[in-house]
Amino acid sequence: CEATVSSLPPVIQEIVDERNEFRINLGRAMDVLKKDYPEILRRSLDFSIYHKNVTLLDPSGVQLSGLKNYKSAFSILQKLVNFLYSSEKSRIQIRMTYDFAFSSIRISWNLELFPKVIGLRPLHVDGISMYKLDAASGKIIEHKIDNLIINRRPVSPPYGILSALMQGQYSMQPSEVPAGVWGFDNADLFFDFSLGEVEESSILPACN
Repeated sequence: CEATVSSLPPVIQEIVDERNEFRINLGRAMDVLKKDYPEILRRSLDFSIYHKNVTLLDPSGVQLSGLKNYKSAFSILQKLVNFLYSSEKSRIQIRMTYDFAFSSIRISWNLELFPKVIGLRPLHVDGISMYKLDAASGKIIEHKIDNLIINRRPVSPPYGILSALMQGQYSMQPSEVPAGVWGFDNADLFFDFSLGEVEESSILPACN
């Protein structure tokens, strides 16, 4: 007769259980991301799907580590974008898949930002976010952002996301664009946004 799951050897059973648990965690992560993205500019994200040691890697090639700093990065992004742009008029469209080759959730997104201030122009921002899950906890351990395009013009490293948005809005020259995880250093985080402490030791160059 055919072997049932309960009759499998302990080692095989453990592998099966781990795979099933991973699928459950993967499904939950994808459900939460699908729910969060449409409101990413308007409300706080559901951070329960992220590992406490989650890392954020953007096109600047700089890595930000830790859930506390990950939350602060998105808070900064929301405050800056909502200061200049209308969250009611702005919108985001996404396409989500699971990339088996890289064992990652892949989200291709298109963001349309409509300014509040007369004289500013709308921005169309395209990018790709890759989310890797930690096998042990089933939580997202890495978020990598890549392939940024603003108003149909590719944004080349080493510039961060916030600086890229400013570049797209004000047509800044490359030498005028600040570098960093989000395009700003720690001093800018304190002075301009006052969003709380971002640990300096958590901002590290990415390994080649």
